[in-house]
Amino acid sequence: MWASLQRLLDSSTLSPHGLCLLWEPGLIWLHVISDALIAAAYFSIPVALAIFVSKRRDVAFGWVFWAFALFILFCGFTHVLSIVTLWVPIYGIEGIVKLLTAAASIVTAAMLWPLLPKLLALPSPSQLRAAEAAAAQEGVQRREAEDLLRQSQQVTGGVAHDFNNLLTVISGNLEIATRSVQSDGGARRERLVRVIGNASSSAQKAAVLTQELLTVARGEPPDLEPAYQSPLATAVPVKEDAAPVVGSAGNETILVVEDEDSVRSYLVESLQDLNYNVREAANGAAALALFKTGRFHVDLLLTDIIMPGLNGRELADELHRLKPGLKVLFMTGYAGNAVGDQDDDVSLLQKPLTQSVLAVRIREMLDKP
Repeated sequence: MWASLQRLLDSSTLSPHGLCLLWEPGLIWLHVISDALIAAAYFSIPVALAIFVSKRRDVAFGWVFWAFALFILFCGFTHVLSIVTLWVPIYGIEGIVKLLTAAASIVTAAMLWPLLPKLLALPSPSQLRAAEAAAAQEGVQRREAEDLLRQSQQVTGGVAHDFNNLLTVISGNLEIATRSVQSDGGARRERLVRVIGNASSSAQKAAVLTQELLTVARGEPPDLEPAYQSPLATAVPVKEDAAPVVGSAGNETILVVEDEDSVRSYLVESLQDLNYNVREAANGAAALALFKTGRFHVDLLLTDIIMPGLNGRELADELHRLKPGLKVLFMTGYAGNAVGDQDDDVSLLQKPLTQSVLAVRIREMLDKP
């Protein structure tokens, strides 16, 4: 076998390929330049494939690229040897390289043909674009549905909040009206007319907000004017017990902060009826400015949570900086679970409120050590 290999590689009796071309310069350089360009191209292709497969490890069937690169590399060597054999008759080495090239090509073809159905099953760029477009459209539709649901929830929550405010005025004023009917005197009768008028006005507003709820229920575009953003915390409704209404001895002051005029009017009147000294503000900023005047002492802050500008929680934080021991009673029109992480002196009332509920909770807080 070694002797056969030696005879195969022995070029002493052979003539270079240039002799066959009669050393014609035009023919010689035609073959040299052509083979050199082909070899250069063949050598660059495996490099490009290697860089691609190395950078894109997510590409399926990456081993096919390596097999093809090896085949192309051997093809390049055959063209280099075609140039060498023009002057050096190493046809044995050229034949061995061609044999290796043939083996690499056969192996690559043998691996590629069974793989062809799988490659054809891969989605084309146009199919991928179509799938991406369909997914994007589905995502847009999903986001639109989520936005519509979120919008509906905000409107429903806002309407419920406003409806509870109105119910506070209605139920509270009717409670006052009931007590006034049982009293004597012209002043009492005049007061009855005023509180019943407040209740009637709030009932009309409640009818308008009910229509907003019906609009949302029908799936029609809602009117966002009465909507508020839902709060991070909600409260458990306070159950009114049968205990008698207990007010103040007249030496306690409550600061009432509520942006709804009718609700604030009812709260002020109810607390004054319980013999509390009352200071009122229509928003957090006004309440803070009023408190900073220092013209009066405040025993309890009674504030709504959701208000434009400085909300109830932020107001309480500001007042606690000025008076750390100030007791705070929050109110909310949103239903939900109990609020966590509250201080001992901070409590929460669920609207609608009645005078009895206010009286019980306020006394509980003021009587705490």
